[in-house]
Amino acid sequence: MKLLQTMVMVVAASAASAAAGANRPDVIAHRGGALLWPESTMYAFEQAARAGVEYLEFDLQMTADNELLVTHDNNINPTFCTAPPGIGLTPKPVRVLTLEQSRNFDCGSKSREIYPDAEKRAAGMPTLEEVFRAFKGNTRIKYFVETKLPKDGAPGRAIDTTLYAAKVDQLIRKYGLEDRVVLQSFDWRTISAMHDLNPRVRTCPLGVPRNSHDYAATLRELHASCIVLETDETTPAQVRQFQQDGVLVFSGVIDKEDDWRKAVELGYDAIFTNDPLGVIGFLPKSPARAR
Repeated sequence: MKLLQTMVMVVAASAASAAAGANRPDVIAHRGGALLWPESTMYAFEQAARAGVEYLEFDLQMTADNELLVTHDNNINPTFCTAPPGIGLTPKPVRVLTLEQSRNFDCGSKSREIYPDAEKRAAGMPTLEEVFRAFKGNTRIKYFVETKLPKDGAPGRAIDTTLYAAKVDQLIRKYGLEDRVVLQSFDWRTISAMHDLNPRVRTCPLGVPRNSHDYAATLRELHASCIVLETDETTPAQVRQFQQDGVLVFSGVIDKEDDWRKAVELGYDAIFTNDPLGVIGFLPKSPARAR
């Protein structure tokens, strides 16, 4: 019954998305839509794409054998990720596990406590290439990809941030996605490395307001052309100026209608949410965004 309800919601949301019009912000599905589906799984990405989102958002971790695994936490989370009994594998930092070992974990049959109503179904953690390959025929889909790095002194070999960016860039080039990937990170070293490797890829430093009162100067210094701002961290005039300068302005992760309305009023280029179906259904009812 729940699957049928989801299918009905997806069809309805797709129709609403088509009616929303070009003057509406894009929708970014945070972890594929973590309030609705098993976070950061191929199933979630497929459902979000079917619903009509413009961006799939997810995080990357680097395994012990330098593969790019799509998962949020540095440590495989035992609250919702489990391996079959009898194989002697327990949740550990991603960086000390090979990709093959990481494949053993089911991270979809349970959900994180903050997403209690997300659909439950067995699902593993995909690689970045698997995500890109799955949607290579869907030129409408864009990607908001976050590079995550372990804290200094964490288990496993230290990660070379240039190698990290290079491995992402290799896949972007392989699938011809320079115009459809935005690389985001709180670790600005990967942002700078990507610009040096492939300036065609748009980059988005996270946490700018925590580090600078002059957002524009920080973006110029990093050669970045995207910024994530909470609704209380900017104004419509500032958003318009960024956009005139070729900078995309995305909201923080917001899941309530009042916040979606503020994002539209501010004129954001995209709304970042765990509830993409909710946003897609809301947008046709909302006033046109500020311009």
